[in-house]
Formats: sequence, structure tokens, C-alpha cells
Amino acid sequence: MLMTTHAFKPTRTTGLVLGLVLTLPMLAPTAWAADDEPWKKPGWEPITDEERQPPSPDEMAESAVEISESQGIRYLSGGLGAGERAWLQQHGASYPVALQFSKGERGAFVSSVGVTIRTPDGQTRFEATTDGPMIFIDLPAGRYDVTTRYQEHSRDFSLQVPTSGQTSQSINFP
Repeated sequence: MLMTTHAFKPTRTTGLVLGLVLTLPMLAPTAWAADDEPWKKPGWEPITDEERQPPSPDEMAESAVEISESQGIRYLSGGLGAGERAWLQQHGASYPVALQFSKGERGAFVSSVGVTIRTPDGQTRFEATTDGPMIFIDLPAGRYDVTTRYQEHSRDFSLQVPTSGQTSQSINFP
């Protein structure tokens, strides 16, 4: 068996490539840190100590929202403020659909989101505009197609409503 050996002769190009290969792992964590640590990005606003406090029972009671109805389907909508969000989470737990709306990288809450829910054959079953970033819908079990609209953006998705329990979706707009 004849074996041939070739001597490796480094060139300027192989030096450059080798330098990049060795340097890239050191640069990558820095790039990842910017995405994993949004509080280091410009425009980040820290949460105040007051915002971190859970709402008191009185604040929750004062934040109660009215039950609304669309095409015979009951729903709760709101979530402007910690008291209202806590009230909705407590009272909306029995509703089979929970949707929450936000925008941007930071996920700032948004309201006035149009929600249209259709059956698979295209019939509109529910339609409303939110009064806050949260909506709980008492929708019958089944499969639905949902369109949500915020300003000039829309998001479409399918929703499977269970016979018991709750399905939830968080929808983020640009």
C-alpha cells in the first residue's frame, strides 16, 4: 500500500479563516447577551416597586369589569392596571378561551384589539374589540379560526376550545 503525505503550508487565507473560527465563539455570547438581557437595551423601563405589589382585595373589587355579550357569547375584557388584570384572571378562569395581547420586543400590553372568531365553514361566531390587553370568551367547545387586528397589523391562528379547562394564547404584534 502506497501512502502519500502532503505537507501543510499555511497561507494568509488559512490564517484568516483560523482566526475567525477561534474568535467567533468569543464574540457570539456578546451578541446573544443583548437578546437575552433586554434590560440592557435602550428604552428599557424598569418596573417600580409599587408595580411589583399584588393588588389588594379592595383594588380587585374596585376593578371588576362587566360581562359583555357578542352574538350570544359572553365575554370579559379589560386588564388596564394590576387590579383589573388580577380580577380578570380570577373571574375569567371559568371561561374556556383566554387571549392576551401585546406589542414589540418588550411585550407592552395593548388594547382596542379587534377579535373575530369564525367556524371552519367561515361563519362569524364572535366579534368584539377589547377594552384592555385581556379577553376571556365563553366559547363552546370546537375548532375555530381567529383573526386579531391591532392598528394596521393582524394575526390569524386556529383555536381548539376544549370541552373542559381553558385554552390560552398570547398574541404579540410588531
